[in-house]
Amino acid sequence: MARNSDVEHSIELRAPTNRDSGTPSKATFSNDAYELARVGKKEVLKRRFGLTSTVGFACSLMLTWEAVIMNIGLGLTNGGPAGLVYGFLGVWAGIISVFISMGELASMMPSAGGQYHWVSILAPRSARKFLSHVTGMCSVCIIAWTAAPTAAIYLAASVLQSTIAMNIPSYDPKGWHITLIMWAILLVCTVLNTWLGMILPVIEVLILLVHVLGFFAVLVPLVYLGPKADPRSIFTVSFDYGGWGDLTLATFIGLKGTVAAFVGTDGAVHMAEEVANSSRVVPRSMLLALMINGATGFAILIAFLFTAGDLLKIVESSASYPFMYMLASSTGSKGAAVVLSSMMAILQACAGLAGISSGSRMLWSFSREQAIPGWRWVRQVNQRTLVPFHSTLVVVVAAGLLSLINIGSAVVLNIILSLVLEAFFASYMISLTLLLYRRLRGDLTEPGQGGGVLNWGPFRVKGWLGTANNIFAIAYSIIMMFFGCWPPENHPAPKNINYSIVIFAGVTLISIIYYVGWARKHYQGPLAEL
Repeated sequence: MARNSDVEHSIELRAPTNRDSGTPSKATFSNDAYELARVGKKEVLKRRFGLTSTVGFACSLMLTWEAVIMNIGLGLTNGGPAGLVYGFLGVWAGIISVFISMGELASMMPSAGGQYHWVSILAPRSARKFLSHVTGMCSVCIIAWTAAPTAAIYLAASVLQSTIAMNIPSYDPKGWHITLIMWAILLVCTVLNTWLGMILPVIEVLILLVHVLGFFAVLVPLVYLGPKADPRSIFTVSFDYGGWGDLTLATFIGLKGTVAAFVGTDGAVHMAEEVANSSRVVPRSMLLALMINGATGFAILIAFLFTAGDLLKIVESSASYPFMYMLASSTGSKGAAVVLSSMMAILQACAGLAGISSGSRMLWSFSREQAIPGWRWVRQVNQRTLVPFHSTLVVVVAAGLLSLINIGSAVVLNIILSLVLEAFFASYMISLTLLLYRRLRGDLTEPGQGGGVLNWGPFRVKGWLGTANNIFAIAYSIIMMFFGCWPPENHPAPKNINYSIVIFAGVTLISIIYYVGWARKHYQGPLAEL
């Protein structure tokens, strides 16, 4: 019997040999149907995405250079300029490692379910149902893909509020103002994701274009108009204004904003059933997006640090977003700072749009496995647009409820970012650990051998290098999970405590109780539809 015979719902099919990565063709769609059938699923959604639009989708989820600027205050407070520079390079290298291994999984099993589906197939039979369900419930569906678009939309709303405050000194900003702006953005995202869902690939290409052009629109004025700092003040100076008493610890805590600027890359995974030639395009698009976003993010970080002026003054200021005043100082124009900040806020709203798209597909996929309450309603697909309408509404409503935290907490962004990091990296860690388990056992066969599920896809890293990368990616994920739940300062006041670990633990506990009480008897893992 073949090594992968312990995997349930394995389906023997013959694949077409045409694997053209260019314009979608009939042969490409036949190949996609085969890849999906191998994991027991039939095609329901329309494949509208190609390589460029998928890269645009992944880039718009990360928006690294924009997020690096917006979150720069956390890194300056904990780690300073040197911590930001060297930390960025370390984070970039680590996240590339993670998504090389994630790309291998996406190439093997290109399903909208992503992590929970992979876990169900890779885990030992005795733990398969439990690990898959918990991964889907707490690590991906309920937390990660609710918190991620909420974080992006919160950034958009709060930056827009800050631009108003910069222009109108008499304006008294309130937390509930941000919540209302977030709800308005969520309404627009809902329309674009449902009734106008058929033009989403075009929108993502346009966002990619604005993302790249906007980078130059910010970089050029900074480089040519801003003051120039001494390189030693950037590459050798570290801060510990969080009061941790150790620069290394402070730097790791300050990396949260940088790590968050790369999270969401796996959104392309959850769009796999709408991507032509997905077993090749999805891994490539994630790595291309990481290259584009990493390069632009690092360039803008260096430019900002060199032209920002007195960094100590920025750290000690009470501004919610010091980058706006850094822009005004660098360009010598408050109007230019407002225009550039507004552009970045709009792009963050676009990240929320992509996050809702990805989260709704993940939830739709999980509901078709009968894994959540109300699965019959959630899994319904609009027959006109071929978009999972009800799951989109669920993600939007959940994000709207999560935005209420903003009214009662002074550190809402830190809480949401922490939730994002903990949930995403927990799902990465579980998936990659099981990939390593199968790798070391020798259970994974060459592409096309036997037609089972445990076959490598066209994207993989062979031999000991792939194993070493897999191990490093797991270690990196654990470290990011650990530091993701720390508060921005030592001995915080009660209103500044990071409650993300409480929320994450609470949802995990509820998920386990739900599994033991109901899902254990009904959830069978990914169901074979063929």
